[in-house]
Amino acid sequence: MNEEIVQNIESLGFTNYEAKVFCALFNGSFMTTTEIAGEAKIPRSSAYEILKSFTKKGICNEILTSSVVRYELIDPKVVEDKMEKDINDDFRSKISKLKYSFDKLEPLFRAREAEAEKVDVELIKGFNKHRHSKFLNLLKEAEKEVLFMIRLEGNISPELDEAVSNLYKKGGIVRSIYEASYNFRVKTPEGWKKVDEAGLVDIVKKFESFGEQVHIADKIYQSFMVIIDRKIVYVSLVDPTIPKYNRSDVIMNNENYALSMAEYFETCWNKSKTIEEFEKNIIKIANENQ
Repeated sequence: MNEEIVQNIESLGFTNYEAKVFCALFNGSFMTTTEIAGEAKIPRSSAYEILKSFTKKGICNEILTSSVVRYELIDPKVVEDKMEKDINDDFRSKISKLKYSFDKLEPLFRAREAEAEKVDVELIKGFNKHRHSKFLNLLKEAEKEVLFMIRLEGNISPELDEAVSNLYKKGGIVRSIYEASYNFRVKTPEGWKKVDEAGLVDIVKKFESFGEQVHIADKIYQSFMVIIDRKIVYVSLVDPTIPKYNRSDVIMNNENYALSMAEYFETCWNKSKTIEEFEKNIIKIANENQ
């Protein structure tokens, strides 16, 4: 009996004896309990209990003859489909319970944290596909103003759009400075397309149509910085010598620091171009190169 197959079957939730009986049913046909126990190399009493269980689960048929009870595996494709369905059902059930539990538990997270124990700086290290959730939670708490400095490097999260939309409903404003970079792609009806100058203009014009105030800068020195209500600063640190999965994000919950960064933002805002100015500059450069 192939031990690797037995181990794989065990990983699906079977015991070692169950996995061996399962494999034995594949190796024979119309077998007695004694024959299956011998093939599986397990005690007959154990094989008997497992076969009764498999029969109830629809894995094998129990066939009564005039002299002895025999067992035969149901069509393997039917068994495989049934097991796949059971695994998927179990997975969905666990995910549902996980989400339900965390929805109930999340409001309790650090609910009793004393004011004196709160930290003014948080460091988030390493790649984590859910790290953006920390930023989104901060953004959802914004009441008046959000200042972005962004180097576009990927897709815009729908959750981000929703959070910004909710801020507009509160009467808040969003001002953003985007770097004139083209290291990302957008999805079009024809597929994914690398962005050029005109493509960048189209994207930021769309943001502006939603109510965002937009400027474009030649250079932004970190890929992402946001100032929330001039009280909290969130920065994604970028160093070309450090792999992306080792990058760090820093959250500074310090109003004085946030005010100084807001002043820096205003300086960059005044030096950067409006969309119309950036677009005219593109046309001018294109004409000069003709």
